Amino acid sequence: MRKSDVTCPNCQAGYRRIELTSKGGVAGEFRCLVCDDLLELMDGSTEIAFRLTVQPNKTSYVF
Repeated sequence: MRKSDVTCPNCQAGYRRIELTSKGGVAGEFRCLVCDDLLELMDGSTEIAFRLTVQPNKTSYVF
């Protein structure tokens, strides 16, 4: 298991990213829950989960 932090470059929302290398996942993409910016494309080779940890001020990002 690998843990890391990810920050959205558009709105500065913070996420905890957990990757399980021992388990296959689903191919797809993860978009910011606040501004819908693309944060990661996933190929499905590992299971990846994101959790919103820092919600930014709504006036600090651009759509």
